[in-house]
Amino acid sequence: MSGHETDAATGLSDRTKIALALSAGVVLPGLANYGLGRAGYPTLGSLVWVVGYFGVMIAIWYVWVRPLDLTGPAE
Repeated sequence: MSGHETDAATGLSDRTKIALALSAGVVLPGLANYGLGRAGYPTLGSLVWVVGYFGVMIAIWYVWVRPLDLTGPAE
């Protein structure tokens, strides 16, 4: 798959799915951080941002990177 083929179930390409996951991993925890900081909980907001960011990074690794065969030629 080159990243341009679309998934029959969702109609989205792999590149689009990765972009949406990365956006969600930065934007949503960032908004939660902002909201909690404005509500008087800046430490909790920072914790939510870190956990959300790293959670999405782990999910992206598990779904897209881990299954890749990254071995070289067997010479």
